[in-house]
Amino acid sequence: MQDNPMAGWAVAAVLMLAAAAALYMRFTASSESQQLTEMVTIRCAESGETWTVARGVMEKELYLRSYPVDPNQGLLNPKTGKFTGFPVDAWKETVERVNAERSTVEKPPSTSNAGKP
Repeated sequence: MQDNPMAGWAVAAVLMLAAAAALYMRFTASSESQQLTEMVTIRCAESGETWTVARGVMEKELYLRSYPVDPNQGLLNPKTGKFTGFPVDAWKETVERVNAERSTVEKPPSTSNAGKP
């Protein structure tokens, strides 16, 4: 360090940047419980009517469906009883994430055993 003080300053700068990035990520990242209590706006594909639901409730419904979850089938509209409700943002990404998480545990139904007793 005495022979090349710039190397010391460069190491110090890198360490300061790493510390700043770690602090930024720590304070800006929302916890899982905050994400699951976030309210999501759902819009009916047929009527355009909207309602809100907690993200955790929405995801719980997806986890309770049979695997794999069909992204073309929305959430249950409480007024019509049809599965026509879709979040206004990130529906396909949410379904893909749920399917990916469930794929490690569940396998899709096999069609090779069809017709066997």
